[in-house]
Order: sequence, then structure tokens, then C-alpha cells
Amino acid sequence: MFDTELARRYKEPAEVEVDPEDDWGQPARFTAWGREDRVVEVLGPHWEEQEPWWEPDNAGKSVNELRVKHWMVRTSGARRDAVVELVDRGGTWFVEGIED
Repeated sequence: MFDTELARRYKEPAEVEVDPEDDWGQPARFTAWGREDRVVEVLGPHWEEQEPWWEPDNAGKSVNELRVKHWMVRTSGARRDAVVELVDRGGTWFVEGIED
């Protein structure tokens, strides 16, 4: 979560390549809006939450399907560098915030 009001909020689907040597699933690069960006730095540890299991849409889902991981990363892309919040919602990734 960004501490500043300068960040733009989204929920843009992303294709994420994770670091194969990282046990936590740390993102290494991602593609969103048709552009590929490379993660150059992870800004602090990721944090996790869980989707509410009692909601009808979540009935029968496993713990891993309900897990939500948040990553704050510094990226480098063809057009610009930015701080990006990447969110893994049960294996489906999203760009949820950008500050550049």
C-alpha cells in the first residue's frame, strides 16, 4: 500500500514471471497493458492477507486460493521507472498501484 496520494490505483491483470530461486514467489518481471517491465528491487518484505472464506464466492476454495500476496517493487521499463504494487490473488496477478 502506498503512503502517498501520488499513486494511481488500478486492478490491471498482469502476467508475472517469478524468481525461480525465491521460495516466496518474488516477482522478477511482469507484463501489463502490453508492456513488459523488469523488477530491479523489492522494496521491503511482501505482506499477505486472506480473502474472506465465509463469502459465498469463496466457498470451497483452498487456503492457497484465498491467499493474497502484496509486493512493492521498483521497476525499469522501456518508457520509465516506477514503484509498483503487484498483487497475487490466488495465482492471478494484478497491478494495483503505480507511483512514478
